[in-house]
Amino acid sequence: MPGFRRSTGRRDRTATWGAEVARAAAGLSLAATVVMSTIAAVGSTVGVLVGRAVVTPPDQRRDPVRLHAIDPAASTVTLARTTESAAAGNYTLVYAAGRGSCRLGEIVSENERTVTRRYSDETGAALEEQQFVRVASAPERSIDDVGVPWGERRVPTELGDAPAWLFEAPGSRDWAIHVHGRGAVLTEPLRSVRLLHDEGWTSLVISYRNDLGAPRSPDGKFGLGATEWRDVEAAMAFALSRGAERLLLVGWSMGGATVMQALFASAHRDRVIGVVLESPVVSWRATLALQGRRLKLPWWVIRFTTWLLASPLAPLLVRTAAPIPIDAMELTRRAGDLRVPVLLFHSTGDTVVPYHPSARLARARPDLVTYEQFDEALHVRNWNVDAPRWERAWRQWVRQFTSVEEASAVSATSRE
Repeated sequence: MPGFRRSTGRRDRTATWGAEVARAAAGLSLAATVVMSTIAAVGSTVGVLVGRAVVTPPDQRRDPVRLHAIDPAASTVTLARTTESAAAGNYTLVYAAGRGSCRLGEIVSENERTVTRRYSDETGAALEEQQFVRVASAPERSIDDVGVPWGERRVPTELGDAPAWLFEAPGSRDWAIHVHGRGAVLTEPLRSVRLLHDEGWTSLVISYRNDLGAPRSPDGKFGLGATEWRDVEAAMAFALSRGAERLLLVGWSMGGATVMQALFASAHRDRVIGVVLESPVVSWRATLALQGRRLKLPWWVIRFTTWLLASPLAPLLVRTAAPIPIDAMELTRRAGDLRVPVLLFHSTGDTVVPYHPSARLARARPDLVTYEQFDEALHVRNWNVDAPRWERAWRQWVRQFTSVEEASAVSATSRE
């Protein structure tokens, strides 16, 4: 029948069209799978590389800011415009692998490419001979700028002796242990040494594993505070063996995460009467997320990186000796474990470590945490934008311990 044949043709054409659609769909599905697999593979590779970068000690000798011009007569230097070189406040220029430095002052002029600032007190290698410099937050160009008698010491740690600087306050049994941040050097914490010395405190500024000149860990990687705290504990033991009775822990950036781990885990934690945190890493999750956004990485890449650092795959892929307990180091989760007063500085302008976790920690323990929030300062640069406020907060806070000590002495005398 003709109609039957026409119907069969339509069915054949329909079947052929359906088969073509199915094949096309299968092809698209395969292509989508390949694309998604490729994206996942690339993202995972990037996550591994980011994880390795986080735990790898940076080259502390690198000077990353180009010097364009210097005018000795006007005492000005023109630098490539970067976040650090264009920041408000007073800083230190370091160059020639640390062999030269000068003070970096007010901004005279700036444009989209460069910034011109005042400089003074040049020392060491000649600034005019440099092509690249580094902007440091520490106002002290060298240890001698502290103006307090000091000596070099070697602190015995489980990995070997680590270099440290000791600033003794004669007759003091109160010791402050200062811990710098990731990739920084021993000059970073010096700005609080002199004011503590004025208040009768001895200061020990320490290095830790994988610092230049300090013992290297077997993996050569940062533990983000999860391993470095044992070097802080060694410094605590060093201080106690030399007559210290009360300890103050002072941590900058990653050093903040490190001293808090020592506060919670050290066998000497009962000797700690207070903690000072400057721009601390209160949450590694939040810190990694901030850095991921700055690098314009997809959120899931940073989520993978964070998971990887804490996973059993970390030794294989990130090359750490062991997984890093990221969640256990979330300080807001341990707010209830705080037993001593904390002075906490952080800035809303911090582009390296977010301030929100610090603010949450302060809200969680208003009975113990004194929170000083700044608004314009970059990372660990609160002193640089408002030194009087920063130092005033320090002195007012630390004097509570002097008052307690004097009250105890008066009480003991009255009982006699």
